[in-house]
Amino acid sequence: MKYVFAALSLGLLASCTHIPPVPDPDPQPCDPGIVDFTNEILPMIQSNCAMSGCHVGPNAADGINLSTYAGIMEEVKPGNPGGSELYEVLFETGDDLMPPPPMAALNATQKERIRLWIQQGANETNCAGACDSTSATTYAAVIAPMIQTNCIGCHQGAGASGGVQLTNYSEVSGAVNYLGLVDAVNGVNGRSQMPPSGRMSDCNVALLERWVRDGMPQ
Repeated sequence: MKYVFAALSLGLLASCTHIPPVPDPDPQPCDPGIVDFTNEILPMIQSNCAMSGCHVGPNAADGINLSTYAGIMEEVKPGNPGGSELYEVLFETGDDLMPPPPMAALNATQKERIRLWIQQGANETNCAGACDSTSATTYAAVIAPMIQTNCIGCHQGAGASGGVQLTNYSEVSGAVNYLGLVDAVNGVNGRSQMPPSGRMSDCNVALLERWVRDGMPQ
């Protein structure tokens, strides 16, 4: 299985192509501790795996389409992370590691969230209201994890889309000030909607906008 990072791209950048998920018409709050597939796991997998030329669309690499819940479940055994290809490849070595070098591997927190989601039954959860809009909105606590989940795939390393990296505070704040990051997230003022897989949750967009209004605290 060959994974490649993909996600948020600004309007003036070459965009990574995803297939937008079908919105849940009636999302319900989840019980505490339940992993949110729709707003956490799916964007993470799309950001790291489902892009044009890889695991998306009718010509998906190796016939593995990871842009939808149904496609992802072809690589998952609910309740059994160790027997799930989607999880196992995150710990391979050399060329078998996914995402493949030189792309950055998923961090320990991301791997654990995927493990826990599978362990809980790999359900298509959509935890309405799960986003915390009350805590202090800082880069370290809120924005960095949001970018990691939704954007970092296309915007890291030597192959960063459009030459724009979003791996640290300086790069993200610069994208806000000079590249229209907020407009791209909202798909307004001539910017293509980013991430191309679909608009981030209303709560995440609101948090990003509040962070900018508050002066982008670190």
